[in-house]
This record gives sequence, C-alpha cells and structure tokens, in this order.
Amino acid sequence: MFSKKEQKKVVPMKEPQHIDTLIGIHSVFNGDLSFEGAVRIDGRFEGNIHSEKDGTLIVSEGAMIKGEVDVPNLVLHGDINGNVRANHSLKIGAKGVLNGDVEYTVITLAEGSAINGRCARIDDVDGVAKPKEEELEVIEVE
Repeated sequence: MFSKKEQKKVVPMKEPQHIDTLIGIHSVFNGDLSFEGAVRIDGRFEGNIHSEKDGTLIVSEGAMIKGEVDVPNLVLHGDINGNVRANHSLKIGAKGVLNGDVEYTVITLAEGSAINGRCARIDDVDGVAKPKEEELEVIEVE
C-alpha cells in the first residue's frame, strides 16, 4: 500500500581508528608538540600543539591542555585552556570545555559542551578568520 522512501543516513564525523601517538591518562607532558597523523591525549599537556596537513588531535574526557592549539581537526571531550585554531573541523563533545578564543571552518557542538571565548569562522578564500563587520545606523538627535 504505502511505499517506503529511501532514507539517507547521516554519518557523524568519526574519530580516527588509527592513533599515531598517545599521551596516557597518568602522563604529564610539558613542552611543544608538532605532529602529523592522529594524536590522542588522555592525560595532561602543558604547551603549544601544532599540526599541518591532515592532522587530528583527540582530547579525551578528563584530559586537559593548557596552551595554544593549531590543528586541522580537533575532537574535544576534555578541557582546553588556551586559544584554538581548527582550520578544517572542530567537534566538541558533551563534556568538552574550551576556555579561549576559537577559529574554525566547520564546528559541531554537542549538548552540554562549552566555549568560553570568542568564535570566528575561517574564511574559505584566504584562510583567515574575520570578525563580522556590522553596519550601525546613525541616528542624529537635535
């Protein structure tokens, strides 16, 4: 009687299955990190993190980063205290907290996630985050 229409499945962004580097839950890392591939942080990281190409940083629930983060892809389930630039995608899970300004191209926020700072979308043309310019109407009072 009734025909079933094909339903398209929405596939959420998955975390990479292959992790190149893991900073364990009982680890504390002090210093700067530059990487390619996928890095997962389960412990505490103090310093700046940078990646180019297709780098993915995964911050697990309970993990904490104190420093600047500049990576193509970020999956945040823990805490970051510092400014973040995710020039491809940013996904913040329900327990994820970002205390700092963020620049992103695509952002996904789960219910319960938090960003305590300014957000700016990166322009696709030149790769620079630009604040939205607002034109204010001038009213002259006599």
